[in-house]
Amino acid sequence: SGSQSPSPQNSPGAPGMNPMSPRNTDTSDIPSAYNFNWEFKMKIVTGKGDEIDMTYLINTETKDYFGMEMAMEETKAHGDVKMVMDSNTKKTIMFMEGNGQKMAQVTKLPNPKADKNAQNIGYKEIGTKTILGYECFGIQVEDPKYTATLYYTIDAPVNFSSLFAMANNKSTPKGFDPALVQVLAEEALLMEMTATHKKKSKESFTMTAESLTEQPNILKISDYQVMSLGF
Repeated sequence: SGSQSPSPQNSPGAPGMNPMSPRNTDTSDIPSAYNFNWEFKMKIVTGKGDEIDMTYLINTETKDYFGMEMAMEETKAHGDVKMVMDSNTKKTIMFMEGNGQKMAQVTKLPNPKADKNAQNIGYKEIGTKTILGYECFGIQVEDPKYTATLYYTIDAPVNFSSLFAMANNKSTPKGFDPALVQVLAEEALLMEMTATHKKKSKESFTMTAESLTEQPNILKISDYQVMSLGF
């Protein structure tokens, strides 16, 4: 007696068992694969002078999820990191690849917090411009901290409706045309944004569309060693 090793199934505290072990991660509610058919690339330049390459992965067939990949000079050496936000399962899955390893980390989606400034936004329409060959409508918005100029198109074959599904924000800012909010949430693709912080220039930033291409991407859960955080 005592010579038998404890079974990991009924003794999770057994010596040598890693609580982050993939076998302890329940992925039953996560799709076996996330499919994307478009890539939308934007460049973000911050008031501090940092440049961030942002790639949004979009599936035009569903609003349940979207993906994103963010790269800065400092992070490129550490491998490839893609993040999928899944509004159906209320989870974020981070797919990491580097040094010959493929890891996926599952966390709960944070509950969106109500923005206290959301009701104090004023806006005006500012004409159109062409970006990446698409006609874009401009609006200038202002809240207590920022003045921002946004250009969006409704002519692109993709939109940010899956991203807006995450926000789940039903409140309409003061002065905003509710129909415009609906367009932005359902049909629009943000192509350019310049946000100027009224007091701290380092908090300012610009986002500019670089390319929009039909590009298949697939992320299969089975290709990755999965671990959970925050459950």
